[in-house]
Amino acid sequence: MIKLRFQGAGIAAATARGGAALAVGAMLTLVAAGCAGQAGGTGPAGAQASESAEPAPDPRPSNTPQIHPRWRSCAGEPSMQNQNGESYDVTPLRLVDTFRPVAAVQCGETTQHRPDGGTDAIAIEDRTDDVAALSAALRLPDAPPPSPEPSADELSPGTACPAIGYGQPRLVLLDAQGRWVRPGIPRGNCGEPLAEVTAAMDKLRWTRVTTRVLGEVESAEAAASGCDQVDTDMVWFTGVYPSPQADLAPLADDTASVRLCIYQVKASGRDSEKPQGTFVSGGLLPPGRWAAVKRTLRTSGKAKTCTTPANRFARLETPRGDIYVELDGCRRLVAQGVLPDGETNFDALLQASTALPALLTKP
Repeated sequence: MIKLRFQGAGIAAATARGGAALAVGAMLTLVAAGCAGQAGGTGPAGAQASESAEPAPDPRPSNTPQIHPRWRSCAGEPSMQNQNGESYDVTPLRLVDTFRPVAAVQCGETTQHRPDGGTDAIAIEDRTDDVAALSAALRLPDAPPPSPEPSADELSPGTACPAIGYGQPRLVLLDAQGRWVRPGIPRGNCGEPLAEVTAAMDKLRWTRVTTRVLGEVESAEAAASGCDQVDTDMVWFTGVYPSPQADLAPLADDTASVRLCIYQVKASGRDSEKPQGTFVSGGLLPPGRWAAVKRTLRTSGKAKTCTTPANRFARLETPRGDIYVELDGCRRLVAQGVLPDGETNFDALLQASTALPALLTKP
């Protein structure tokens, strides 16, 4: 069962290794920033009051949601589709007493493991028929915004709200005739979902209606190898923003367990700053292979000037950090570097030995 929860809009964290991920429960963003009053402001929250001033209009929708004909499905309703992590339906409006829900449907995306070890991205449609508490909560009014009055210590201009975006799930309510509406969510003091609504949603129990495969997230081969399905050519990226020239830092012991992952660069992003590669092959290096690779790595020199993107690259996962190698193109590598003063907190861009790509692709 999947619990329906509100999520913050989130701040995507940039990672050096581009693993594939899929956002679950795509949403419209309800921005909850800037609730604090501002002295001398001109908006509804901070306007200077005057006897002759017209009242500021309520920016929130006042109309009732449209009642649509019989519900088809998440896949069959365009407004429930997901595009770039958000629904592109119009902002949902407030539920009123004239529409009496008997069920709710949730549309979303998640991932699902296959028996062969791979993972697929799937679209889901879930349904619940126990919506009395949710219907009552959705009819509640918004909470008033926090007071902009100064605090007692006069050091704070008022109650400030966190700059967080709150997402609205792709939720529809159905009546006994099968008609449906997209309800709005009552909001708390700072734009967050009202606590009563969140509590009602947390108690819902969903039944899976349909599951539809959207595409592969991780192949069975990548899962078995321990490698990511997608990775970034960090050699090319480091070449765009090079670090100071340095020597290789000490490498892992000859007997260390080292994983090799090989990727084919996607043609669509080959000339970008961070080319993405798709898994080709990988696994733990056979006994003795790392020692041979290590000897070859030590012959690396100063990186040559080159502007030829690689078609394939490799990542070596070692106990002393990852090493990326271009298998063609400029044939450079990126590994932990060390300066004459002993500093090692950066990556060094080096020219790989001509023998290294062949050694890494050897069966």
